[in-house]
Amino acid sequence: MKKVLKLLIVVLLSLGLAACSGDSDNIDLPLSEIMDKLYEGIPEEDLPMMAEYVTVNSDNEYWYLGTAGLQFEEALAVEPMIGSIAHSVVLVKVADGTDVQEVENQIKDNIDTRKWVCVGIEKDQLIITHRGNIILVVIDDLGVGNTIKENFENIK
Repeated sequence: MKKVLKLLIVVLLSLGLAACSGDSDNIDLPLSEIMDKLYEGIPEEDLPMMAEYVTVNSDNEYWYLGTAGLQFEEALAVEPMIGSIAHSVVLVKVADGTDVQEVENQIKDNIDTRKWVCVGIEKDQLIITHRGNIILVVIDDLGVGNTIKENFENIK
């Protein structure tokens, strides 16, 4: 009985320490640096001429995320300067304590993957995932979306 009690105490202490250690999946970098890292290793000739990074706010949130009124701390997007290419990457940072999966589901359910006049992707081709409190949303018809996702998953 004493062994079981000791084992139980060790397990509970281990769980408590793990809970206090924080989410090791968080990326502690500014969104602009994360965005830079997403495109690392992709040859420039495989990408369209990209516009400057755009801060997502209440005025343009619907365009980039397909819905308005999401609970997020900050968001950053980039799309080609020419609108006939289906490529959009958005990073969304939600506040601590926010249900990240819920925000991700709201985006997934509402985003328009064919928002451009003549181009787009099917909804099931949308790449959406998160690490810690940062959500990655990729609409991509160039063939670089999976590399962007892998780069996101490998940021240290």
